[in-house]
Amino acid sequence: MQENSLECFLYHSQLAPGADTTCIAAIIKAARTFNWSAGITGMLVFDGERFFQYVEGPPEQLALLVESISRDERHINFTPLFPQARLDQRRFAKWSMAYVIVEDTEPLGTISELQGPGALEKLQELLPLLDAQ
Repeated sequence: MQENSLECFLYHSQLAPGADTTCIAAIIKAARTFNWSAGITGMLVFDGERFFQYVEGPPEQLALLVESISRDERHINFTPLFPQARLDQRRFAKWSMAYVIVEDTEPLGTISELQGPGALEKLQELLPLLDAQ
């Protein structure tokens, strides 16, 4: 799949107080539908409290998605870790939105303390350990 321009974005946030974890299924369903139509791929990791999401796609659609995510009231403390950056090729070409639940919060805590390429590299290191759906 030849694409002219791609960007990626990585952030973390926390489940909003009062939000139930049952909202995750609705988030995934909406993400997969929107992402497929917008040419966006990526992965959402949830540890019961924190979200980490990596998305990639055409810059215009990605900017709209990031704006929408940042306003979503189901989470708080939206923190970009790797803001929109050019991408040579997709990391998750087959996933409109992979979803991973993790039990061990230690690795995700490490990522949340990093910024820029370091955060993205740490996420890449964790991929073999994640059971993406």
